[in-house]
Amino acid sequence: MDNCFDFSSIGKRMPYTVPDDFFDKMEENVCASLKGKRKVMIKRLFLAAAAAIALFFVLKATLFKSESIATDDFASVELAFDNLSTDDQDYLIAVYEEDEFINELELN
Repeated sequence: MDNCFDFSSIGKRMPYTVPDDFFDKMEENVCASLKGKRKVMIKRLFLAAAAAIALFFVLKATLFKSESIATDDFASVELAFDNLSTDDQDYLIAVYEEDEFINELELN
């Protein structure tokens, strides 16, 4: 590329031209091109809303389950605890007794 280009030689002439009615018709052309896209945008908005509602119900069902624990869950924990060695059981009980977070919850 030539680094010695002289911009002053161009002057104030505009190198580009547009048709005479270009700016008058520009608004009409933009509106005409958006009319077809408006229906697509509305459909996408409804689909996004439906997906958000479905996601809410799925998350509500999985994350916000009832806080009560079923007796089957306790039975499986007891069974797993009984399968541990005596040393492992003693270690888990010691960790549980020393846990400040669990003990704080029990005090409240």
